Amino acid sequence: MKNWDDLRYLVAVHKTGSMSAAARLLDTNPATVSRRLARLSETLGFDLFLKTPQGWAANEAIGDLIECITAFENEIESYLNARDNSDASAMRGRINIGCPPSIASYVMYPGLKDFIAENPGLEITFTSQFYQDALGDNDLFVSATRPQQGRLVVRFVGKYATNVYAYPDSPRDGAWVGLHARHDRFPPSQQARSIMGGGDPIIRVETLHEVVNTVRATRLPGLMPRIGAKEDPALRLYDPDSRPMQTPLYLCFHETRRKDPLLQLVADWIASRFNSFAEL
Repeated sequence: MKNWDDLRYLVAVHKTGSMSAAARLLDTNPATVSRRLARLSETLGFDLFLKTPQGWAANEAIGDLIECITAFENEIESYLNARDNSDASAMRGRINIGCPPSIASYVMYPGLKDFIAENPGLEITFTSQFYQDALGDNDLFVSATRPQQGRLVVRFVGKYATNVYAYPDSPRDGAWVGLHARHDRFPPSQQARSIMGGGDPIIRVETLHEVVNTVRATRLPGLMPRIGAKEDPALRLYDPDSRPMQTPLYLCFHETRRKDPLLQLVADWIASRFNSFAEL
């Protein structure tokens, strides 16, 4: 293969799921991404991706190739981070974290000031993701489901409690605030639907953090994290007899990054943030 650089475009589309997103990741344009993939497809002798409603899915025939490239990228990243931080008193480098927005808002952001003060050379990017089973373009991610595939190190970090909360003056006519319909199959939304009498929410938003803000604005009951509800003393359980839904959370990264000092520093910090709470 003469054009090894084409493999970067292959991995970028696999990570992002679209030509346009891959182009942004590589700082180029979709036409260039498409052209590079067409050339690589011709070299390998088959289509690299299949179009699905969720985006471009990798052909199973290139699964091993993508895994090899990903492992190589991670090995290089680990090597460079170890080299650059071998004699440093504080770590430096870039880390991308995929994380549910409510976890970022209530668990991680409050600890960022001290963490960055201790490691001023860090650059951290948070990406909003909820039920995730792959790294994408993240270095590590926190997921509400345990990934079953890929060469990932999976570390349980805690449980996240949710329930339906309301104000004393909130209506009790079955109207409520919930998550986007794609969350309906997961236990927190199913429990909320049961508490609210089986009906759909009349307002749907993307994240639990947005539910909290929407409940404040509308006074409707809503599904929210216990840690978020505690910030407003006026909020109460909609059903005082209901038990919280406990969702396990997992911290995940590629196994080739086990010896990456920068990633391990951030992973340990994330775990410590969960340990700092008596309950979530």
